[in-house]
Amino acid sequence: MLQRGPLFSLTSETSMRIAALLTLLTAAASSAGDFKAAYVDFQRALVEVDEGRAARQRLQVKADARKKELEVEKGALEKEAELFKKQETTMEEKARREKLDSILKRQGELAEKVQKAQLEMAEAERKEMSVILPKFEQIIGEIAQRENLAMVFDRASSGLAWAPPSLDLTNELIRTYNSRKGGAPKPAAPAPTK
Repeated sequence: MLQRGPLFSLTSETSMRIAALLTLLTAAASSAGDFKAAYVDFQRALVEVDEGRAARQRLQVKADARKKELEVEKGALEKEAELFKKQETTMEEKARREKLDSILKRQGELAEKVQKAQLEMAEAERKEMSVILPKFEQIIGEIAQRENLAMVFDRASSGLAWAPPSLDLTNELIRTYNSRKGGAPKPAAPAPTK
């Protein structure tokens, strides 16, 4: 399923620095008065918005097809290795070495194909999600302005250990995104004519 890729990862040291900075900013702003903040769980939102679900389904179809191809190749290789094991004692040394080298070479090629398939799936996921995330950011910006929020944190990468559920904007993000059929802002109503 979908996992964090390079697009979403932060080192623990970077996360700690961000958390410390956010703590200082929060303390400074709250002492100034009307500081309001909230958080959003982008990972959950990616999984729950309609466009994210459709992307996951497309990715799963690709992954299943590629997995099936690789399993067929793996099965053929295993049969060949099993047959070799049965016949190796009756084979001449040169033929045995050549067959063993051939099997080992194919095993290495299969391992490379598996690794390449994993990289391709990670890249496909990154591309799918890179379409959704900017729309999320736009919606979060609109919500933050409407609610006069000074900051909105990403639950996973901000170092946020705890916050009351009342500050969670994830459900509102999902509802807004889905109501806009992909996050595009609703067109403004035409101005009344006189």
